Amino acid sequence: MPKAYTTIAQASVPPRRPNETSKKPAPLTTEQQKEKRDARQEKQSQIDAAVQEWMEYTNELANKLAKRFDMKARYFLDIFSQGGAHMIHHQENTNPYNAFKSVKAAEAREQGTAMTGGDLHKAHYPEYQALTKDERDTLVEEFDKTKQRNFHLRRDTPRARVQDVSNVVRNMKMLLFGAGQRVGLEGFFCIVRNNVDFKMDPEWYFTSKELEGYMEVVTRKKWSTSEVGMKLEAFAIAGCDAANMLRTSAQKINFMKGEIRALLLKNLVDVSKVSDARLAWKWFEEDVVQRYGVVLEGWTTERIMDPSLLSTSVTVIRKLLDAVKTGECAFRKLSREEAADRLKKWEEEVSAGKVIAKHRAPRCDAGQRGKNSDGENDDGNDDPAPTPPPQAKRVRKSAKAAAAPAASTTLPASRRKPGTGTKILAALSKRANVPQNARNDATTAAALQKLKASRTTRKTQKHISAETIDDSGDDENMSPHSNGGNEGAASDSASGSALVLFNPYLQSH
Repeated sequence: MPKAYTTIAQASVPPRRPNETSKKPAPLTTEQQKEKRDARQEKQSQIDAAVQEWMEYTNELANKLAKRFDMKARYFLDIFSQGGAHMIHHQENTNPYNAFKSVKAAEAREQGTAMTGGDLHKAHYPEYQALTKDERDTLVEEFDKTKQRNFHLRRDTPRARVQDVSNVVRNMKMLLFGAGQRVGLEGFFCIVRNNVDFKMDPEWYFTSKELEGYMEVVTRKKWSTSEVGMKLEAFAIAGCDAANMLRTSAQKINFMKGEIRALLLKNLVDVSKVSDARLAWKWFEEDVVQRYGVVLEGWTTERIMDPSLLSTSVTVIRKLLDAVKTGECAFRKLSREEAADRLKKWEEEVSAGKVIAKHRAPRCDAGQRGKNSDGENDDGNDDPAPTPPPQAKRVRKSAKAAAAPAASTTLPASRRKPGTGTKILAALSKRANVPQNARNDATTAAALQKLKASRTTRKTQKHISAETIDDSGDDENMSPHSNGGNEGAASDSASGSALVLFNPYLQSH
């Protein structure tokens, strides 16, 4: 059995012979250790020098850009390290000192004096330090109320929305670019609109062009970025609901019904804690409620039934689907007392005949008399014989099987095809080169008499095969014809005469 490797590295190493032992390397001398240590220090010093050179160049470039655009050098250093993305989060908690300065600035404006932040700090900072904690909390509370009272919602115009989307896309690109520089991240995104209030084409971004080309390989189809973007936009405008993408109401209804079944089944598994739980709608009380100890609440129609049997109205199905999605229609676990009371009530309703308990449907032939082995009813009347199975493919026998004596098989008269005895006898006599007038022994005469009687009484039957008729009971003197045992032959012997008829269908089986 080949050795199983757990890592690629183990599989790549050539196998060793069983008698081969690993030899540890000889320990390094003091001079060799010093040489390796000096080599490491030299390499590290070169790396440090290269990094220092890059840092000096970066700082020099940041200073040049700061002078050129009249900004701080730190701004450009953040762009170099973060990819231009703004990592500063908005402060949610109000600073008491800022609330204090806001009150003082409002008082200065009422007096007609404009004061900057520095002037407010110089004039009123000692007063702020003298405030107690409760006074500072009161200032913060009043400042928050003032902000909420003076808050004005910006009116989103189509142009403002386009600018907002452009800023979001720019920041997302910078975030991905910066993460790729710092961590080594690759990816892509697509932004589409979900309403028609403004015009915007789907926005795609790939961190590398190779990713867009790889999409054709991974999907095994012709990948069209613009086509996929338009389909995503149509799906988003439709409310991200696949039912709205269907054309006819019948397709929408079938899709929503299937979604109802899937959501309820998932809810049943979560509530009952049974991973293989199934929804049986026909006998819902026995197979779901009593079996899993749950109850379905919030069903929007009159009676709980299989969703496929519900109304074909989109409004009715949509109402039930919304109830299932929001959780208004869901399963609830019953307590032991509730389950016992529900079972007792159900048994009383079954006893009163108000509810039909679970039962097996009766057979289609219930109430009919059975048939005996001869194909007749128990009252002795003949019943039409069933249609025989189709004739199987003829199997060629070997020479050894052909030489073996064939056992005669006698079927009841009800299964013999009428009108075939004379024809079969003539055919057998012709094949065996025996004149018909020579076959006038007692056995043959009795066989012909039986065939005539069967033909007279069973004229209405069809598809019945003629089989062997043997009155002598002597099977040892019977031998099949040389043609594979599918043809009959007559033979006279000292012990008696016998007429053998072979049916190809029985012979093959």
